[in-house]
Amino acid sequence: MGEFKKHLELMREKQTATHQAFDNGQHSVVGDLAIKAVEQAIEADAARNKIPKHFGEHEERMKYVRSLSPEVYERVRKLWFIYGDLGYDGVDGERAKKAVSYMDAIIKFFGERWR
Repeated sequence: MGEFKKHLELMREKQTATHQAFDNGQHSVVGDLAIKAVEQAIEADAARNKIPKHFGEHEERMKYVRSLSPEVYERVRKLWFIYGDLGYDGVDGERAKKAVSYMDAIIKFFGERWR
C-alpha cells in the first residue's frame, strides 16, 4: 500500500497546485499540472489494485483507464489535448477551466473507487 499512498500524496499536491495556477492565471501551467495529477491518480489506482508495474507509456495508462470506464477515458483523452494546446499557447482561460474541470472529475472517479 506504500506505492498507493505515495501516488495519492503526489496527486493531491499537483491537484492543489493546478487550482492555484488557475487562480493565478498561469494557464499553460494548468495543463501541465492537471495531466500530471491525473497520471498520479492512475498510478495510485494501479498500485492499489496491485498491478505489478508502473506504466511506462501514455498508451498503457490510456488502455488501463479505458478498461475502467469509457467515460473517464474520454475525459482523460480530452484533457491530454487541452494539455498540449495550453502548453503551446497558454493564454486560453476557457481551456484552462476545462482542464481543471476534467482533472477534478477524473480524480473524483478514482476517489470513489478507493472508498
